[in-house]
Amino acid sequence: MKTSPVTEQQNCEQREQGSTSHSLTLAVVSLAIFLDALDVSIVTIALPNIQQDLQLTTTELQWVPGIYVLTYAGFQLLGGGAADLLGRRLIFLLGATLFGVASLMAGLAPSGWLLILARGGQGIGAALTFPAAVSILTTTFAEGPKRNKALGVFSAMGAAGFTGGVILGGVVTTSLSWHWIFFLNIPFMLLILLFSRLVVLEDRPPTRERRYDLAGAVTVTAGLLLLVYALTQAQEEGANMVKTGGLVALTILILLCFLLIERWSKAPLMPLSILRSRTLFVASVASLALQGSVFGFLFIYTLSLQEVHHFSPVNTSLTLVPASIASALIGLFVAPWSIHRLGIRFTGVLGLLCLSCGIMLFWRTGEAGNYTGAILPSVVLALAGAGLAGPTLSVSAISGIAPKEQGLAAGLQGTFLQAGGGLGLAITTVVIAASLAFEHGIAHTSIPEITAQSNSYHTGLLVAAGGAILGALIALVGLKIGPTVPSND
Repeated sequence: MKTSPVTEQQNCEQREQGSTSHSLTLAVVSLAIFLDALDVSIVTIALPNIQQDLQLTTTELQWVPGIYVLTYAGFQLLGGGAADLLGRRLIFLLGATLFGVASLMAGLAPSGWLLILARGGQGIGAALTFPAAVSILTTTFAEGPKRNKALGVFSAMGAAGFTGGVILGGVVTTSLSWHWIFFLNIPFMLLILLFSRLVVLEDRPPTRERRYDLAGAVTVTAGLLLLVYALTQAQEEGANMVKTGGLVALTILILLCFLLIERWSKAPLMPLSILRSRTLFVASVASLALQGSVFGFLFIYTLSLQEVHHFSPVNTSLTLVPASIASALIGLFVAPWSIHRLGIRFTGVLGLLCLSCGIMLFWRTGEAGNYTGAILPSVVLALAGAGLAGPTLSVSAISGIAPKEQGLAAGLQGTFLQAGGGLGLAITTVVIAASLAFEHGIAHTSIPEITAQSNSYHTGLLVAAGGAILGALIALVGLKIGPTVPSND
C-alpha cells in the first residue's frame, strides 16, 4: 500500500514535534538536578566562611551539607510514591516550590540552627522533585538507547550544576557573602516552575485512591538523622559509651518500626516486594557507597585547601572546575557509550575504582599544596569516576521495572544515594575528629597544628576511598547486566 505525500508529511511533522517536545521536557527536568548539584558544591566552597561567621564546630558544620542529603534521602521514597499516585508533574512542581522557599529562608538565616533547618527544607523539596523528574524521563523515553542517553544528559546536568556551583561559590562568597549562595537558587526555580507548566505533560494517575505513608517517611528520616547524631556526638565532650550505645539502639528501633510500617501499610513508601529486584537493590547499595565517598572527599578537599594550604574560596573553586567539566563530559558521552558497549557492571565498577584512586592520590598533596602533581589529577580522576558510575547505577536501578513503579524505583535508589552522602560525611567527620584528638592528646603533644590537621584529613581520605572500593565490590558481585543492544542512531 502506497503512502500519500500528505500523510507522509504529516507523520514527519508529528515525529518532529514529538522529538522537540521530548527534548524540551528533558531540558526542564534536567534543570532540577542542575540545582541540586549547584546547591551541594556552592555550599561546600562556602563552608569555612559559614563556620567562621556562625561560630560552628567541625562537627556542627557537617550538618549544613549533611541534613540536606538526609532529608533528601528520607522523603525521597515519599516523593517517588507520590509521583506515581498523584501525578509526576504535580509533585515536580510542589518540590520545586518548596526548594525555592527554603532557599530564601537559608539565605536569610542569622544563626546556625536556622540555617540547618532551612537546609532540611531544601532537602525535602529536592526529595519530591528528583524522583518525579526521573519518572518523567523514564515514561517519556522508551527503555533502551534513547532512555540511556536521556538519563546520561540528566546526570551530566548534575555535573554541570556542580561546576556552576564551584565557580559561583568562590566568587559570591568572596565578593558578597555566603548568604547569597542560597539566593541564587530562586531565579532558577522560577524558571522551572514557569516552563514545566508549558512543556511537561500533565499525567492522570490510573487510580483515585489517595493514601500517603507519612509515618514511613517520618520514621525513616528520624532514624537516619538520629544515626548521624549518634555518630557525631560520640566525639563531643561528655559523650560516653552508654549514651552513644543508647542512641544507636534507639536508631535501630526506629528503623525497625519503619520496616514494620512498610510491612503492614496499605500504601507503603517502599513495598518490600520491590526489593526482590536484585539489580535495583544492588544498584541502590552501590549508590550509597558512591555518594558517601564523594561527600567525604569533597568535605576534606575544601577544608584542606582553605585551612591547611591557605587557598582562597575563589582559588578553591577554580581547582574544581576542570574536574567538574570532565565529570560532565563523561556523564554525557562516555557513560552511555560504555553502558551500551561494555555493560553496566564493567562501567559501574570502573567508575567506583577511579573514584577511589583519585581520593587516594590527594594524599600526595602534602602541606606544600602541589597543584599540578597531586591536586589536579586527584580531583579530576575522582569526579570523573563519579561521573561514570552515577548514571550507570541510575540506569541499572530502573532496568526491568514496570512503568507504574519507576517513580518508586527511582526514589529508592535516590534514597540510598543521598543517605550515603549524609552517612559518609558523618563517618568521615567522626574519623577526622578522632584522628585530630589522637594527634593532640596521645601521639605528638607538641606537633604543629597544621601538621595535625593534615594528618587527620589523610585518615579521613582512607575512609572515603574505602567506601568507593566497597561499592565497586558490591557492583562487581551483584550487577549481572551485560552490554545493551547497539544503537542504530
